[in-house]
Amino acid sequence: MADTNEDWSSNSNEAVEISLVVPGAGAPKALHTFNPKFTYPIFGDEETIFGYKGLKVNLRYNASDMRPSLQITWNSKFKTVGETEPLDVKAVLEPYLPKTALEKTSIFNAAITDPMYKDWKPPGELWKTIQSGDQTFEVWKGSLADLAIQQMVKRIQILVPLFIEGGTFIELQDPEWSLERWTVFFLYEKKKGFSEAVSPYLFMGYSTVYRYFYYQSTASSRQRPKNQLISNEAKFDFKLPLNNISFNSLPCRSRISQFIILPPFQHGGNGSRFYNAIFDFYLGEHQTMEITVEDPNEAFDDLRDINDLSRLRTMPEFLALKVNDSVKIQRKGPVPRDILDLEKLEAIRRKIKIAPRQFYRVVEMQLLSLIPQGVRQSLLPEHEKGKGPEPQTHVYRLWKLWVKKRLYKHNKDMMLQIDKSERTEKLDQAVSGVEDDYARLLRQSELRKGPGRRVSATSETNGGSSNGNGKRSSSDDEVEDEEPAAKKAKIST
Repeated sequence: MADTNEDWSSNSNEAVEISLVVPGAGAPKALHTFNPKFTYPIFGDEETIFGYKGLKVNLRYNASDMRPSLQITWNSKFKTVGETEPLDVKAVLEPYLPKTALEKTSIFNAAITDPMYKDWKPPGELWKTIQSGDQTFEVWKGSLADLAIQQMVKRIQILVPLFIEGGTFIELQDPEWSLERWTVFFLYEKKKGFSEAVSPYLFMGYSTVYRYFYYQSTASSRQRPKNQLISNEAKFDFKLPLNNISFNSLPCRSRISQFIILPPFQHGGNGSRFYNAIFDFYLGEHQTMEITVEDPNEAFDDLRDINDLSRLRTMPEFLALKVNDSVKIQRKGPVPRDILDLEKLEAIRRKIKIAPRQFYRVVEMQLLSLIPQGVRQSLLPEHEKGKGPEPQTHVYRLWKLWVKKRLYKHNKDMMLQIDKSERTEKLDQAVSGVEDDYARLLRQSELRKGPGRRVSATSETNGGSSNGNGKRSSSDDEVEDEEPAAKKAKIST
């Protein structure tokens, strides 16, 4: 072998390029070109491709309907020696792409110049139009049971492993009644500068939302004696789908599963616009009782926290929330239940449809913002910490006690396994970390000038089981669905 393996290896994150193109004079014109964030789900943990020099794997998309075209080029290719051979890049990518992506380049170039594109519109129905300055954004939505929506998802689903840590494909071979539980949202900018022969729609990102049945107890609100057995026998002798009953007509928890804003459109408030548009839809939908997120990463956590806080701050009853400063702190015994008005909190939460754990985090953030800045030293930039008075006010101590109670309850199983002295220390550290994080988010929130603007987040959420690099070690839904807690001895905030 004339060269070492290293000489013939290419970094797959750099070799793969994704482009959004429109018809141009003689050849398609690239509007945006970018690299994937991850390629290990496709090319392995090392994210390398062996057997080429000057390798380029170009995945071009028609900017409107996202029709794909795969081009693979190289300067030189390794000659097979024994069992050592170049990776068949096309064969590796084939399961992730529709067959049209593997057609000749000339077929793709001709297809996107078809005059029909002049009047092309996204699949599904228009849900919301958003005007921002001289830019017009549109959010379209449709059921995954719709064949046009399915075709679009087949074209773009490769973006999931390329941009979502641990993201997985949706099974499109499920029966229709199951596919109907999925709703797909598309974010487009409607451009004004494109030629008349080209569709004005520029694809920016998409999101999938899944409906889970939301169980509501029909038992009497009167508290049952502690040891009294339930007299009614539970009956589970039914099979899905239910005859003459659509799942979409039942009360549900709508969970955002996948959420992608393409790199050229990140850091411009587009993630917030998209998230708020999706939230608006389910807030107004009668069947949805709660809006949740599946395994969000750190960037999406930030986006969600800031936008949920902004939304709640439009509600007078939320703004009126205060810590009950008449509560006395006892040296021993349980944490007082009346630090906050639980009935008011629950009424607000149900009205806004935010999941419990997420809601109470945002409530804590809001209450922290009401504590004078001289007390809230963590709200000052890092170099200014320590200049103000010590945080010893009664309201501040009550706030910390409330947060500590929530953290203990959320991590109870793990906390009971450690010594009491270490338990107290870990809770104090966790409360301090929570306060610092809230302070950072509140500073970001203050930079906002209006809905959907200036949110510094890359707008992604994991679609698989991995926790990614999220600052919360378990998702909201793990608590809400009563799934097993994480086994690691780490306090989840």
